[in-house]
Amino acid sequence: MIEVKSLKKKFNELTVLNGIDIVVERGQVLAIIGPSGSGKSTFLRCLNFLEQPDAGFIKIGEATLDAENYTNKDVQQLRRQTAMVFQNYNLFRNKTVLQNVTEALIVAQKMPKAEAEATGIGLLAKVGLKEKADNYPATLSGGQQQRVSIARALAVNPHAILFDEPTSSLDPELVAEVLQVIKSIADQQTTMIIVTHEMDFAREVADHVIFMADGNIVEQGPPESLFGDPQQPRTRQFLKQLGNNES
Repeated sequence: MIEVKSLKKKFNELTVLNGIDIVVERGQVLAIIGPSGSGKSTFLRCLNFLEQPDAGFIKIGEATLDAENYTNKDVQQLRRQTAMVFQNYNLFRNKTVLQNVTEALIVAQKMPKAEAEATGIGLLAKVGLKEKADNYPATLSGGQQQRVSIARALAVNPHAILFDEPTSSLDPELVAEVLQVIKSIADQQTTMIIVTHEMDFAREVADHVIFMADGNIVEQGPPESLFGDPQQPRTRQFLKQLGNNES
């Protein structure tokens, strides 16, 4: 379970998060949508302290952190609860696909190399890349690299996976393969928070959708309600603009 209360973040005088509250039950998929600059990615990065929030409480799995009163140990415990999939893959260029997936298992979790590699091969098979285990990232397409990063996230068996616009760096023809992998993971009751601009995907995969604008949660609910019958003018405007852009 993920529970966030009154999360706040400013960059100088700019309020980026204005007291965000969310609850994500175990096995749920939460999609966060909204215009650029609404605070979506900052919120995600605050959950694992890639960005340091100014105030608020974060509870993920067994870890709880008060943003105004915490220790380095609290941060490490919080980070161990999640794995993140970034926009730009963030793979080690000098390591093979398999080494990228097994690095955290061997270094951080002290798993024997043979066991880690067996785990890694199984996860690469899960994302359709077993035959690329010995390749280096530079030889892969963007979609393949993102699938490797998803396998890497799964390897550490996190309480939740955080996806920050996982398809925004991909050519349009590569988006579907990555979304299909994420959907297959969602089908296995993996807890996920996904910041995305893929509305059809959010509608199909998410259990709950949040629309953010200007650092606030404007509206939230099941996808069929938020997309089918949005209650707030700001939400309606955003979805209408997207529809116009896509037509």
